[in-house]
Amino acid sequence: MGELSGAQQFQQLSFEDQARYIAINQQMARFARDHAVPIIFAPPRSRGGKINGASGSVLQLGSGTFIVTASHVLEGYETRIQAGEVLNWQVGDLPPFEPIPRIAWRSRDLDIVLLRITADEARSIGPCIISAPPKWPPVTPQEGQLVLVGGYPKALRDEDIQAGSIGAGPYSAVFKVTAAGEGCCKCVIERRDLISFDGGPLPPPGTDMGGLSGGPVLLVDAINHPLVGVVTDRCEMSFAEFEILKFATLADVQIDPNA
Repeated sequence: MGELSGAQQFQQLSFEDQARYIAINQQMARFARDHAVPIIFAPPRSRGGKINGASGSVLQLGSGTFIVTASHVLEGYETRIQAGEVLNWQVGDLPPFEPIPRIAWRSRDLDIVLLRITADEARSIGPCIISAPPKWPPVTPQEGQLVLVGGYPKALRDEDIQAGSIGAGPYSAVFKVTAAGEGCCKCVIERRDLISFDGGPLPPPGTDMGGLSGGPVLLVDAINHPLVGVVTDRCEMSFAEFEILKFATLADVQIDPNA
């Protein structure tokens, strides 16, 4: 017989240990979810049209406050603007704003962009924890370490066409880093190891996780869970028995924290 899966090992724990394990991981997953903020860009409601969704987080340094997301998310907006579309870019509860003049730092190679916002905007963005790291740049996660992931995938988006509203359903998870490279890390996720922390069903194979791009990645450590990365991709392989989540690390973001 092969090695027991993570879910099978969990089932062999006592009821008390299962409850303790779930409680701890619920708390960590909630912490990741509370760091994420939804990003939507779409035509004004009166025009109708395609809705693109993504995720981001809020970073506070001595030099200012920033929305952190994946560069390819902003590229999607730029492509549609260049094609002549009229779009609103909206982050959390903030009124729509033009993101391109807000670019404070960007790397297409790393797939990271920082958009500058004001302190008042940060306070008005909605129920989102603002990450204020004790040191900058953050460390790079290493193979075998755990990370927390949060975001707003399309599969959980709640659209009310009649009311003209878009509700963003939050997602969070705890994964193990399986490969750490220059500017990028990967988590190879085997579905048989996944455990639901809320008692509900896991997303079925083939679930569209688009919209998770740009979401925060936080490193699990003994003192705090610092923001260390940005989700850039999640893909399936081997008939959905495995998935790969990729995230860009923030260690190479070249912005002066105090300037």
